[in-house]
Amino acid sequence: MTIRPTLFAAAALAAVAGAAAAQAPCPPLPPPSGPVVERWPADAGNLRATIAGAAPGTTILLHDGFYDMSGGDATHRLVFSTPGLTLRSASGDREAVVLDGGYVTGELVSIQASDTTIADLTLARAYYHPIHASGPGVPIQGILIHNVHVVDPGEQAVKVNPVGAGTVDSSTLECSHLELTDVGRPFIRNSCYTGGLDAHQATGWLVRRNRVEGFWCDEGLSEHGIHMWRQCVDSVVEENLVLDCARGIGFGLGPGADGHTGGVIRNNFVAAGDPGLFGSAAGFDSGIALWGAEGAAASHNTVASSQAPSASSMEWRFISTSVSLANNLVTDRIWDRGGAATTATNSEYAPLALFADVAAGDLHLVDPGSAPVDAGTVLDPGDADLDFDAQPRSDGAPDIGADEIGQPVFADGFESGTTSFWSTTVP
Repeated sequence: MTIRPTLFAAAALAAVAGAAAAQAPCPPLPPPSGPVVERWPADAGNLRATIAGAAPGTTILLHDGFYDMSGGDATHRLVFSTPGLTLRSASGDREAVVLDGGYVTGELVSIQASDTTIADLTLARAYYHPIHASGPGVPIQGILIHNVHVVDPGEQAVKVNPVGAGTVDSSTLECSHLELTDVGRPFIRNSCYTGGLDAHQATGWLVRRNRVEGFWCDEGLSEHGIHMWRQCVDSVVEENLVLDCARGIGFGLGPGADGHTGGVIRNNFVAAGDPGLFGSAAGFDSGIALWGAEGAAASHNTVASSQAPSASSMEWRFISTSVSLANNLVTDRIWDRGGAATTATNSEYAPLALFADVAAGDLHLVDPGSAPVDAGTVLDPGDADLDFDAQPRSDGAPDIGADEIGQPVFADGFESGTTSFWSTTVP
């Protein structure tokens, strides 16, 4: 099936681009430092060969437009098997360069080499995973996915898993927008086999400042918006907005081989307010789940839902679990389902009136005199020194939750900060 570019843009991208327009971008990547190859939409059928023939250190710059990538894996799956290659837009506008698989091409970007960078573009409608990173029998590292919009994947938006000993380690997903829209939801198969980021046996991943939304199905339970499991180690998941996903952020999915070791989940907003999500068969299951997570921490997160979750706002489970939970602010329960946990100044059953706009995912505190303000426990330096907006907690009395109230608030309701990416106003 092929949908013309104008129809696809009208049906999907135009609406979601408008919704995301309030987010100012993270700092841009520096200009290319090595060889540069430029390509245009008419070159869509030749991109695979361009990448295959590129020397290490080459940047492929894509000029604005719609790239029809629906020719199938043999001709349009972009395989990065040479280290140090970069694929990015020439303009830096991720909404202006669209690579669309039309639910025909299985993977749009297949990463099989270290130091691969994918940046500043949109990847839409892969049959399986728009981005799939896997080491080809040997470990790879240094993958950077920056300022990428992944929309309506057939399965997971970003998939990370090893091939044999080929783990994918020490890599980053940042400043990106992963989403499943109402237009794309009917194309999910296999009992809702979808999710945002799904990582297996990955060590040292940094997942920060992303917007992940809409991963749920009418029938079946999706994976998490951000899911690090099956022997992932030392993941850092911070300053993300996870909105209207059936399951928000997860470390592990069971004991032993399905678990997670070390790592931290901090300063994230997890929000649910879509009536469609709550009306689905699975509903909103949980905000943050630590299942078989050994030595992990969850600090200064805010989880808010306009209706009660079917499980919990936050939970830990299985005898192998040993976690630390501190300064988390949630609108439902924090659930002990087995294992060991140390807890400090977490706040359950918070009223929705504390937050600016739960349905929009804006979980900033609105009242400087409210109960979470200055009520948190001071954590060890480095554990959660910055809040959701990357603003410092420096007054010796941290607020409970991901937002440290007290910075100037702009007309759009978001706070300022030296590296804030949620406000269109630059301080």
